[in-house]
Amino acid sequence: MKKFKEVMKFLIVLLLFFAVTAPPVVLFGPFDNIKRTVVGAILKSRHPQYITWLFTQNEIDQILGGISTAPKQELFKFKTRTDSSLKLQKIESSRFTGFLLEIPDPKRIQIGTAENMEEKGDTTSGIAKRNNAVAAINAGGFYDANGTGTGRSPYGFIMHKGAFVLGKDADDSEINEFVGFNKEGNLLAGNYSKSELVSMGVQEGISFGPPLVVNGQKMITNGDGGWGVGPRTAIGQRKDGTVLFLVIDGRQPSYSIGASLRDLSNIMYEQGAYIAANLDGGSSSTLFLNGEVVNKPADLLGERMIPTAFIVK
Repeated sequence: MKKFKEVMKFLIVLLLFFAVTAPPVVLFGPFDNIKRTVVGAILKSRHPQYITWLFTQNEIDQILGGISTAPKQELFKFKTRTDSSLKLQKIESSRFTGFLLEIPDPKRIQIGTAENMEEKGDTTSGIAKRNNAVAAINAGGFYDANGTGTGRSPYGFIMHKGAFVLGKDADDSEINEFVGFNKEGNLLAGNYSKSELVSMGVQEGISFGPPLVVNGQKMITNGDGGWGVGPRTAIGQRKDGTVLFLVIDGRQPSYSIGASLRDLSNIMYEQGAYIAANLDGGSSSTLFLNGEVVNKPADLLGERMIPTAFIVK
């Protein structure tokens, strides 16, 4: 019994030692990859102050690396195809599992919204079914100050059929991150003012980002993009007009840990995307196809409530 008590005391002391020393070692030690992942994950959590108390913005930028300044996007011409086929492929690595959906005709894609975005959101599949869509992925982000997860209160711009669903009262000079499509079917990704979106003939889109591939070039120049590893959603377009919906599952260690922004950028680039952008991720990441959710959302309750989705009519 005495020996057992001594062993227990030793284990308790050891646990206390690790509890006290592990955070400083991770955050201030020489292990850059671990530091980058932990700092990125905390910054994108509900408690970013735990990191901003410890590091200046310059120090955070140095730890995370990140996205290079996106150049001006070069719009390209392509012959719109009326091919109604949709091709799904599985994306796998040692760290994550995901799915990529190819949509040959970009003009089939619209923005679908929850019925009352200021009151509550809807699931990706719910938005798709209400709009008679054959496929959908979650799109823009939303304010969730109290962590209620109701998917309400989106921000920035939301456009549908050339009109502002959100942002119609904004000043013409207001600039937001934006991901969407113009009349010709070009995918746009970057920072745009309200007046620019109008002049470019934008039809469908939401506010989110950052761009992952612009003009055929990867935008992440060092680090992992600064958002850590987790479930991810992205959208891209090849030069022939084909649109790519990408969802990577995460936060499920026995199945899929998740992906970084750099992983998304690499996948989109390898899949031939000339332009690509990050969309809302985490528990929101969902791909719907032919009446079913294809991936495994990270939320224990299933699909998360969201305000907007890119849908395929």
